[in-house]
Formats: sequence, structure tokens, C-alpha cells
Amino acid sequence: MTSLNSQFDLLGRLIEATEVRQRAISNNIANVNTPNYRRMDVEFEEQLAKELNSLKNSNGNSTITAKPEMVLTQGLTSRADGNNVDIDQEIGHLNKNAMLQQTYIQLLSTYLDQMRLAIQGQ
Repeated sequence: MTSLNSQFDLLGRLIEATEVRQRAISNNIANVNTPNYRRMDVEFEEQLAKELNSLKNSNGNSTITAKPEMVLTQGLTSRADGNNVDIDQEIGHLNKNAMLQQTYIQLLSTYLDQMRLAIQGQ
């Protein structure tokens, strides 16, 4: 069984990742017309999945250490000005990230409500 602290920590890290991704997407949108600007993205989910798999295969006493990191996106085609940001894709990423953040915050809120009810004995 997963401990309460690890569930709380996981939701906190997921929310943190959406915040970092929000900053990256905002920077990309703000620099859509900046010559030679390179698109930034956030790496987190793969690192988290590896840690969760290793926790599943261990005794479960480890903590999650994955942290979101902004990185340059590789392999994108650049325009004539050297910029590789596609505004339509960024708006799509922005909407997806906002929905994920809203979902994680709602899950955290529900989790905290359940803890409060358990403490109050209701």
C-alpha cells in the first residue's frame, strides 16, 4: 500500500511540473517572433515513470526525487529567422497543460478533504 505522504508528494510534484511547463510554454509564446529563439520543453514524466517503476519493484520506502527540467526541444524545423516555435502547437500544449494542472489540483483537494474528514471522524 502506498503511504499517504508519497501520494501527497506525487501530486505536489505533478503540480510543480505543470507550473514549470506553463513557464516554458509562456516563454515559447512570448518569443514566437524572436529570431533564433529555440523552443523549450519540460522533461519530467519519463524520469517519474522510471522512479515509480523502481519503487514498485523495491520495498516502497524510497521517496520520489524526480524534478521537472526545462530543456531545448530537439529535431524541430526552423523558419528562415532561425526560430522553431509553432504558435498553434504551443496553444494546444498550453490548453493540455492547463487541464492537467486543474485535474491535479482537484485530486489534491479531494485527497485533503478526505484526510480532513478522517481526522474529524466523520
